[in-house]
Parts: sequence; C-alpha cells; structure tokens
Amino acid sequence: MKRTIVILILLPLIAFPSSLIFMIPAFDLENLPIEFYFCHTSEGTQITIVFEDEDHPNPVIDFVYDVYRYFKWGRIKDIESFYLKDDYIFFPDDYASVTGFFETENLHIEASIPLEEFDEFEGGKIVYINTWNHMFSEKPLKGVSYFILFPSFEEGCRIDAERKHSFLVK
Repeated sequence: MKRTIVILILLPLIAFPSSLIFMIPAFDLENLPIEFYFCHTSEGTQITIVFEDEDHPNPVIDFVYDVYRYFKWGRIKDIESFYLKDDYIFFPDDYASVTGFFETENLHIEASIPLEEFDEFEGGKIVYINTWNHMFSEKPLKGVSYFILFPSFEEGCRIDAERKHSFLVK
C-alpha cells in the first residue's frame, strides 16, 4: 500500500495569515530541510529553507556539482527562498514545472501562483518540494510518497542563512 506523508510546518499567526504545509518526497530524506527562516520584506513574507544538500541524479555529475557549488556559493547546503503575498506565492527562480523528481531540464522557473491553486491540508496551503534540487510547486508529483516534518522557524532572511552557511558571505 502506497502512503502519502506530509511535512507540516506551522508558522506563528503573526508571520502568516494562515499556516503553510511543506511536502518532500520520502526518497529524498538524506537532504531534508535543516533550517527554516521567515522575514517580512517589501516583496512579501520571505520564506527561506536550508537543505542539507542537493544530489544531482547522476552520481558523477553530483560530485562535480558539489565542488562547483562550494566554490561558486561558498557552500554545499542548498538554500531556496520564495515570497508569500496576500493572495499568491511568488517563486522568483525556484518553481518546478516538471513531471518527475529526477528531471534536469526546466528547473529554476519564475512563477506567481494564486493561493487558491494550492492543495490544502487541515486549513493550511501545501507547498510541494518536487525536484532533486528542491524546486517548489502547488501540485504533487504522481506516484510519489511524501514525508512529514515538524520544524521550528527562525526569524531571519535569506542573507542570514547565506551568512551562516557560506564562507563567501559575511
């Protein structure tokens, strides 16, 4: 029997008009989110998630990609951010317009998705993590089981995550 598991993230009501729920594929557990940040900006409420790593589907490319990321961004950890607005979520470059977790094309898409298009669970909007490099979507991938996590959020912006995890950002 196939089970769908949900990552549930509830933020303080002061930060959001409603809760957000995140779902990550169960087979990507070695790259779970390790930190969650939120801050209010002129763009909306910025949500930043730090993942342990991101693993390219090809192991040889993954090794080279880790080295590239280390020298380009000063870190191996994957950091992704998006913005919650009044009635939509804006993904500046981390929207997944894919049909499979291991796809390597059409990644890092910009999109604004109305909140009404997101699935709901117990009153919260679900944001699916649908690719190996942690791009987000409002819909799940077909045939994929998802995993639940109850993280705690820190108040902070993406730059705070970058400062903490990158030797290039001070």
